[in-house]
Amino acid sequence: MNKLAFEQFGIMSVNYQQYSLEYCLDSIAKNGFKYVDFWGGAPHYCAFDTPVSERQKRVLDIRKMLDERDLKMSVFTAEQICLYPINVASSNPYVRKRSLEIVKNYIEDTKEFGADYYFAQMGYGLFDEDWNEAYKRSVEALKEMAEYAQKIGVKMVMEQLQRYESNLCYDTETLSNLIKAVDSPYLTACVDCVAAAVGGETVEDYYETFGEINHAHLADGVPAGHMVPGEGENPIESYLQTFADHGYKGSITMEINNQIYFDDPDEATKNTAKWLKNCPVVEG
Repeated sequence: MNKLAFEQFGIMSVNYQQYSLEYCLDSIAKNGFKYVDFWGGAPHYCAFDTPVSERQKRVLDIRKMLDERDLKMSVFTAEQICLYPINVASSNPYVRKRSLEIVKNYIEDTKEFGADYYFAQMGYGLFDEDWNEAYKRSVEALKEMAEYAQKIGVKMVMEQLQRYESNLCYDTETLSNLIKAVDSPYLTACVDCVAAAVGGETVEDYYETFGEINHAHLADGVPAGHMVPGEGENPIESYLQTFADHGYKGSITMEINNQIYFDDPDEATKNTAKWLKNCPVVEG
């Protein structure tokens, strides 16, 4: 049986948003993980809690914190959907322009962090707006982001979301259409296994569509929920077997992101590590 290595897995820091970044990184390292999928949101780091004059210093401080704990940032996943007023497909010209300025800064930060990828988002249109116009704005923004990423040498990945997060990209077809429209080697596919389950799709569907997957978000759910593995109903062991059978060598983010864990994210990370180490598809 083909297997994955425990060292391929990382933890997204979003579950620690009620704790300091120091506590977050200590917990992830203590539980044996080497990868951090860094959620760019308050209070850890984002455009809204860090003055422009202090941005470079804060980025370098975070890089030092990672190095001191023998951690590597797999992806910089800056918050851009729902919780923050960043929307690169917004019909408001000021919001769209300011969003792109912030995202370009985040792409620069990705390089300084030493992360493998910047996590791109396509934005969203309001449900009572013209969908086609929102889609055009999204493609234009993603092209501009990809051009800037290529200019400074940063690769980007993008996943499908759930419909309440974005009405522009919510399954294999819409994700594939956007990536093809942008047509850049600096924007490739990530699969979110929870969103796939919600949409009635599987990891194999994404391999059939894209041929190659460069990053993955994994969690349990019913089917939504972003829960600790084993606490939901999604066939996550089967998902892992699909990755293993395709010879996947990239990183996999355990995206444990649910308010039921916010008071004790360390316990959730500990239980996630325990599940992975007991999973027959995972070695080490």
